[in-house]
Amino acid sequence: MTERQRLNFLDLPAEIRIAILEYVFDANLLGDGFLNRNGSGGIILDDDYTAAANMAPLLTCRQFYYDASCAAIARTPFVIRDTFTDVAQQLHSLHPKQVESIRSITFLAGLRQFQKMQQWGCRPFGMPSLHLQFLAIVFPRSSYWHYPSDHNHEIVKLLRNLEGVKKIAFVRNGANIKGHFKTWYNRLIGFIMKEDHHRRYDCKPPVMEKVWWSWSYDDAAEAFYLEARPARPAMEEEKYMETMKPLILELTQRMENEEWDPDPRARNGF
Repeated sequence: MTERQRLNFLDLPAEIRIAILEYVFDANLLGDGFLNRNGSGGIILDDDYTAAANMAPLLTCRQFYYDASCAAIARTPFVIRDTFTDVAQQLHSLHPKQVESIRSITFLAGLRQFQKMQQWGCRPFGMPSLHLQFLAIVFPRSSYWHYPSDHNHEIVKLLRNLEGVKKIAFVRNGANIKGHFKTWYNRLIGFIMKEDHHRRYDCKPPVMEKVWWSWSYDDAAEAFYLEARPARPAMEEEKYMETMKPLILELTQRMENEEWDPDPRARNGF
């Protein structure tokens, strides 16, 4: 091939350049900003992880940035550690198309962040443009003790109407949780079911959820996950109780096992 015939990357058609860059950024999906997947003590945030490092190819030139910034953002988990600046405020620095491209956000959540969740309405961070595949709510590690049970009512109220996110994770992250993390999980799930029954059959007119959630607990990760499901239809109370019976029995069994756990660390949050 002569010098005149040789093409460089930028000479390729835009659709080919973008396809190649998407392939490059697919590798970002292999990491999520957490460490200790196979160790004891649960998963913890990787202090060295940055989304910016995973998007370094965009700095090659302006054309790379124009071609692939949205694709890179869609494939990159974002970890927000700043607990003093509102998350929505930080995201507003991005172009609206870039915000729409975000699919994964992990953020540290202390008392202030849990209180702020009450103002989200029906979208994550109160931002209608967000369409998340994954949202991780992580407790900061410090000498401070967290009291997440104090926020159960507000969390359940939020979950009944929260759209724009497919999967939510609550991660202990080695933090001090008063009453133990798994105990909180069991109480929160119990309150989700109790509140749903109350809203359906004790309120006049009934107040139906916009979103239903399935739930699971990962003992090794010390985290639990909620996955969005379609809202369930109205039904007679007897039929409703029959459909909920397996979930209630499962929760009861977990709580009984928790009470009889011979290891005191299971109750003291260690």
